[in-house]
Amino acid sequence: MSKSAKATTAEMNAQEASTASLAVYIAQMAGELATMADRSELTMLAYFLNLARVEAEAKSREHSVEERGRA
Repeated sequence: MSKSAKATTAEMNAQEASTASLAVYIAQMAGELATMADRSELTMLAYFLNLARVEAEAKSREHSVEERGRA
């Protein structure tokens, strides 16, 4: 494998790790906000925040699997 191909692979792995980490953070924050919204009886807002949490968790797992597949 050439140096440029190795660099590209490393950059892609770093991007995947960064994306997965960001998705985990978003999931955590959305979960906390959903709890706050629910406690304040902001039912619809809590619902949408929980949807965002679930989506972020799914993307985190998806990107983690892709990263492991490249390793």
